[in-house]
Amino acid sequence: MDITVSSNDENCREEIQAAIDDAARSGGGTVFLPGSRTYVISSLVIRSGVTLMLGDDAVLQQTADENAYVRPVSLHPDCFDYVHYIPNKGHNFDPDIKWSHNWYRNIPFIYAPPGSHDFAVKGRGTVRMMDCESGDSCMKLAPIGFFRCSDFLIEGLHITNYHSYAIMPFTCSGGVFKDLKIDNWSFGNGDGICMMNCRDMRVTGCRMHTGDDSVYIFSSYRDPRRSEWWNSDEPQASENIEIDHNDLRSNHCKAFGMILWGIDCPDQEKVEVRNVYVHDNHIVTLGNWNYDPYTIRPGHPPVTDLRFENNTVDAIEYNFFETHVSGLRGYPSMTELKNTEFRDGRCFWMTEGGAEFIRDEERPCCLLRPDEESAAVWQGIYVEAGHPSEFWARISSTGGTRLFVKDENENVIACSDVPPGDMKACHMGFQVPSDGNCLIGVECVGGPNNEARVFHTVLGNAGRKYPYASIIYDPREEHKMLFAAEGVTTEDV
Repeated sequence: MDITVSSNDENCREEIQAAIDDAARSGGGTVFLPGSRTYVISSLVIRSGVTLMLGDDAVLQQTADENAYVRPVSLHPDCFDYVHYIPNKGHNFDPDIKWSHNWYRNIPFIYAPPGSHDFAVKGRGTVRMMDCESGDSCMKLAPIGFFRCSDFLIEGLHITNYHSYAIMPFTCSGGVFKDLKIDNWSFGNGDGICMMNCRDMRVTGCRMHTGDDSVYIFSSYRDPRRSEWWNSDEPQASENIEIDHNDLRSNHCKAFGMILWGIDCPDQEKVEVRNVYVHDNHIVTLGNWNYDPYTIRPGHPPVTDLRFENNTVDAIEYNFFETHVSGLRGYPSMTELKNTEFRDGRCFWMTEGGAEFIRDEERPCCLLRPDEESAAVWQGIYVEAGHPSEFWARISSTGGTRLFVKDENENVIACSDVPPGDMKACHMGFQVPSDGNCLIGVECVGGPNNEARVFHTVLGNAGRKYPYASIIYDPREEHKMLFAAEGVTTEDV
C-alpha cells in the first residue's frame, strides 16, 4: 500500500502515523510526505515493511508542545495503540549516573519498536529538532533511534539543529546509513551515529560535522542508563561493520572511534568488536574511549580484525594505540597474544575453515577440523625484526598440523610441523624480515579426516614497544597532533 499524506494541517502527526500504521497492517508500502513544506510533529513510530519517504525540501520539525507527545502503549511491534507522555527536559536525568543523558530515556523522534524489520526512512528532506532558548528547557530526543531492529535503511536525510546523539541503533543488525548530512548540534554532546552492540552495519557516503564523536562503535553491558525503549543487558558482538566514503568531522572529540565498555560481561564474545573495515574516508580525529565509568574492573573488551585502508586521517589520539587489537591493519597491531587458553572462546582469535571454540571449564580449547582443505586459528600481532621470537602451543593432533607465522599478505615467514599424537608442547623459533603485523597461529590441513585441538599458546615476544609510542597529543595545543613516526605527517586539524 502506497499512501501520500495530503493533510494541510501544520501539526499532522496523527495523519502521518495513521498512514504508517495502515501501510504496516496491509503488509507494507511507502508513505510519502510531499516536499517543500514543514510537518510539525512530536514523534513517529516506523513499522516493519514501511518506507517513510520525504519529498525534496520536506521538513520533519520537532514540536515544542509537550502535550503533543505520545509513545506506544506496548513496545511490541504489533501494538498500534498510543498513550500521551511528557518527555524529560534538560540534559541529564540522574546526577549520580555519569552521562545520564535524557535522550536515553525519551522515546526517539523517529523510532521503531524492538523486532521491527525491513523498513526505511529516506528522501532529500530534513529532520530538524526543536528550537530551544536553553538546554534546561529543551526536550532532547534522539532524531533517530532503534533497539533490536534489523534490515533497515536510513538514506539521504539532513539531520540538523539536534541536541542529542543524532542516530542511535542499539543491538541492531543489517542497518545501512547512506548519504546523510548531520550538522548544527547545540547544548552539548551532539554525537553522530552511535552503533551499540550492532552487527552487519554500513555507514557510507555521509557528511558529518558533529559536536562530539561522529561515528563510533560502542560495546556495552548493563549500561545503567537503560530505559523502557532499550538496554544492553543481553548484548551481541559488534561485528561485520563497514565505514566507507564518509567525511567525518568532530568539533572537539573523535570523528571515528570505539567505546569499549563491556568488560563486566561474563561472556566476552558478546561484547567483542570484530571484522570492521574502515576505508576511503576523511577522518579529522581518530581515537577510542577505553575508560568505563560504570565499573571498577580494569581492562576493556577484545577487538579483532580492524582494518584501515585509503583513509585521510588528520589526527590520531594516543588512546587509539593503547587499545588491544588483534589483527589491526593500517596501523601496528598489539604486541602480545591475548586469551591464550581460549577461556573467552573466540575473543582475539581469527579463523579460517572449520574452527570451533570449546568452552570446557577444565581445559577449553580451539578444535580445528577442516571443512574443506584446511582450518586455522591465529592472532594478528606486531613483531619487530632483528629479535628472535618463539611461539609455543599445547596441541593434540591426528595429523596435518603445523605452527605458522605469516605476513599480512599471508606469505609464510616460518612454519613447523606438529607430530600427531596426544597433547604435547610444540615449539617454533622465528625472526621476521621486517617490522610489521604478522599472523601467528596453528593450521590443520587434509580435510575432515584430520583434526587438531589447541589448548594453550605462548608468544615469546612480550614487552616490545609500538613504533608509534612517540605519538603525542598535547591538550594544551588542542588543534595539533604531533607525529614522530615515519610516513605520518604533522598537520593542523
